[in-house]
This record gives sequence, structure tokens and C-alpha cells, in this order.
Amino acid sequence: MSAKRLPPNRPRSLHTLGCMVAACSLAPMALAADNPGAHEHGHARLQMAVEENRIDLMLNSPAYNLAGFEHGARTEAEKSRLADITRWLETTPLVNTAAADCRVTAAAVELGGEDENHGGETHHGHDKHDHHKAEHHDEGHHDEEHHGEATHREYDVSQQLECNRIDADQEFTSALMERFEGMEELTVEWVSPSGQGSARLTPSNRAFTVNN
Repeated sequence: MSAKRLPPNRPRSLHTLGCMVAACSLAPMALAADNPGAHEHGHARLQMAVEENRIDLMLNSPAYNLAGFEHGARTEAEKSRLADITRWLETTPLVNTAAADCRVTAAAVELGGEDENHGGETHHGHDKHDHHKAEHHDEGHHDEEHHGEATHREYDVSQQLECNRIDADQEFTSALMERFEGMEELTVEWVSPSGQGSARLTPSNRAFTVNN
């Protein structure tokens, strides 16, 4: 089955996803980040709702983690890179079982954000201390900031997966950090009819268990 794109008004919160898959029978979720507006390179957030063999997913990540830049695509190479990223996000399950038996049945990818003039002020999501952490930004990103183009762009991705089987204590892995070297840490927050939980994934530890 080929993946179809979700409508523009798709659910925007994990609690809404939980209501979709469990008829709002799950306990209210309190999984929102302390600062949902934070924009931290290297870090991303994945929300996951599991019901029987269906999984609903929402990913939020700074564009820098996936593309290596956050300005609008300026060259053909950058345009091609963004197109490749979109195709990957639309067709590759953001999580999968060890048997890789989950498939994308619907997906939507949005790249949005804001462009600001520096004006000498620290832009949203970064304090002055962050600007001195050169290890977190490549030379191109510094050039972008110093030339007065403060850019905050983020990927919002929604997926629906169908899996052949999801066991009671199912282990999942995510291919995100294998595919995108700029992603250093992925916070996964999940809800299922059996409860809820969270995990922090890194490139060396990409597995987590969901009680279903």
C-alpha cells in the first residue's frame, strides 16, 4: 500500500492522537515539554500513540538536525537535499520493530518557521552562551547568523503506521539518528492502552520498549 498524505488539519498533540486511537479512554497526557517553544539543535521530540497494530506519530525537530541548515534553500543541491529529506520522512517509518514489519500508511511533512533580523539582539531559542558553543554549529550556520539572517525553521512530521504485530512489551528502534547525523538526542513520548512512558534515544542507543 502506498502512503497517502494526511490532511492539513491533522492532529497537533499527542493527547489528540491518543483520543483518536483509544476513543479518548486513555488518561489525560502530561507529556508536553517544559518549554515547547525551545529550539535546540541536536535535539528532537517524537510523540507516539499505539493502539493494537496501529501507531500514530508526530515528530518535531529543528531543520538543522536533518538538513544541516535552516535558511531557505539557495542552491540546487540544497533544494535536492530538502526534497530527499521529505521523501524519506514520507516513506520511512520513524519507528519500527526489530522485524521491520511496520509500514507508513499516511504521512505529512511540513517545514516551517520564522526569519528575523538580528538587530543586535539574541534571537529566540538561543542565549548568548549558545553562540559561543561552536561545536554545535558549523561554519555555514555562523555565517547565516553573522550576516543578519536569524532563521528558525522546524520540521513537523506526522505518520500513521500499520504493523503486522505489536507484542505486549514491544521493542522499537528509530532510524532517525542513523539517517541524520545532526540529530544527537531524540526524546520519545508514548501512550498506549496499557499506560504511557518516555525514553531518550542517542546514536548509540536507539531502542526503547512500549507496553501495549
